[in-house]
Amino acid sequence: MNTIETEDRFSPEYQDELRASVRAEQDRRSASQADIAKLVGESYSTFSAWLNNTYKGNNGKVAANVERWLESAKERETMAAALPGKIGFQPTPTAEHMLSVCQFAQTAPDVVVIAGGAGVGKTTAFQHYQKTSSNVWLITMEPSTATMVKMMREIAYLMGVQERADAGLSRAIGRKVRGTGGLMIVDEAQHLCTEALDQLRVFNDRDGIGIGIVIGGNETVYARLEGDGRKPAFAQLFSRLGMRHTQPKPRDKDISTLIAAWGISETRQTKLLTTIARKPGALRLMTKTLQLATMLAAGTGGERGYEHIRAAYERLTAEQMPVEA
Repeated sequence: MNTIETEDRFSPEYQDELRASVRAEQDRRSASQADIAKLVGESYSTFSAWLNNTYKGNNGKVAANVERWLESAKERETMAAALPGKIGFQPTPTAEHMLSVCQFAQTAPDVVVIAGGAGVGKTTAFQHYQKTSSNVWLITMEPSTATMVKMMREIAYLMGVQERADAGLSRAIGRKVRGTGGLMIVDEAQHLCTEALDQLRVFNDRDGIGIGIVIGGNETVYARLEGDGRKPAFAQLFSRLGMRHTQPKPRDKDISTLIAAWGISETRQTKLLTTIARKPGALRLMTKTLQLATMLAAGTGGERGYEHIRAAYERLTAEQMPVEA
């Protein structure tokens, strides 16, 4: 589309309609003009001038971006409405045990490990424990926070600790948590280097701090601790580990509890979902499949059924599922 075509299509009257739509959407979202400008993809000055009908540049170009944003926002809203509501935390046997390990770590206080395969419910359990307990800090690691200093910076940021000097981070975090009887949950800890993992021990071991520590992650984090536990680099940390929970896959009762929470009892659907939950990705994959299946069913105006679940799984994984008789 060239400039002339753009300006011809976006007449002054139509642009006034777009401005009214933008203001209505802005009010609905309780958003500022700066917020909307970012969503539209225009600078604040350009967007503000266009919205107030004082822009001296190519108004048709700005209007085209505004129209595109309004249409895409409407499409996303329609899609979001088709998504099922979240079922929330479910007290599966695995989740209940993880919660009890967290409670032990905070009460003792002690250093514990919770390790498991993808999708068994570690993060969901951690989030629930944080929401229902006092003085719990949940910090999620990633490859960019692998080193000790970067880990400490992330912990300090999430705790609201202000400390510029790297050398002072441990003391500053210690002052924040001292006397709280709190719990630090470090999720995705498999990304951490040996020095960073050992640093976590300090917050449990140092006099006057004594908070509980949960080291959470996939199975490799426990394999490292156990395999290297007798080496000097890990000896102090490994010798202080209290409870240890490792679980590569969800339990059958975990799967059936979540399926029931979705309101599913039909035999074919239950069998299919159980098969999906036993694949890599486990309960997370099953949940994503059910969300997409619900959207597919909404698109046809019908209720979610076996074929919707099967089609959703195949779209997510590109794996063909055998048809259940």
